Amino acid sequence: MSQLGKIPAALAAQSISSREIVLPLDAALECIDYCVRHRIPIYGWEGWVLTADGRVGHGSAPQGTVCLADWPLADAATFCRSTMTSDAQAWHDEYHATTDRLHFCITIGDAR
Repeated sequence: MSQLGKIPAALAAQSISSREIVLPLDAALECIDYCVRHRIPIYGWEGWVLTADGRVGHGSAPQGTVCLADWPLADAATFCRSTMTSDAQAWHDEYHATTDRLHFCITIGDAR
């Protein structure tokens, strides 16, 4: 099953990738909450940007986390929520004039 097939269709529909979970901040946080409720391991996240002309890439986006595969789910979720929120704020502060939109690529495992 693809990464997108592991989350609700309403969240998957917001992904800017057809293969990976790449969501705007609010949807990304909702995805983290969904993973916790359904015991789906969270392996980490990395930042992506969507440009005004539709290009997608890492560009100015935050680097994200190291692999959290060995972390307890609750700890990984808390860490992701915290770093995604703080890194989004820092990115918006630094690139306040950009037309780019920040997204978060979340990597998850299989439900336990």
